[in-house]
Amino acid sequence: MQDLLRSLTQPGHEISVILLIALILVALIAIRNALLIRKIQSRWSQLLQGARGENLETVLYDHLREKMRLESDLESVRKRVDQLEDLMTTSKRHLGLVKYDAFEDVGGNQSFAMAVYDDRGDGAVLTGIVGRMESRVYCKPLVNGRSERDLSQEEQRAIREARSAAPKSIVSP
Repeated sequence: MQDLLRSLTQPGHEISVILLIALILVALIAIRNALLIRKIQSRWSQLLQGARGENLETVLYDHLREKMRLESDLESVRKRVDQLEDLMTTSKRHLGLVKYDAFEDVGGNQSFAMAVYDDRGDGAVLTGIVGRMESRVYCKPLVNGRSERDLSQEEQRAIREARSAAPKSIVSP
């Protein structure tokens, strides 16, 4: 060791000292890099081996198959929604109900006019007239929101209520 120190302190050996320091720095960098490589290899090993022993390729293929299945299911759902939207135009979903007293001697708003039709205005107006001794029910067809037969004020009001977007109530004034 003393020989080494003596040779380092002699003139002309400055280059040897610089090379020794450089060698130590390179060794430290190599050790640091080896540790980083080991850490990265450990991470890759975990990624490639999964929790149940599958490798990354299997996981990716499974994910791709699931994605393709979901896309197919989504397309089926889109087609079904389109079919349902087409059916909605013909469903009798607009409803208007007007209750009233048809006769002065019968109270309680037992008579009614009810309009029910689809988006195109095709449907019917049902009218129930309740008297003391008898009751009658009439049906008038609607085409494009109009009837070929004359409509009473209550029936016209039921059609207007069915057209309105306001929340509907079974009990009307």
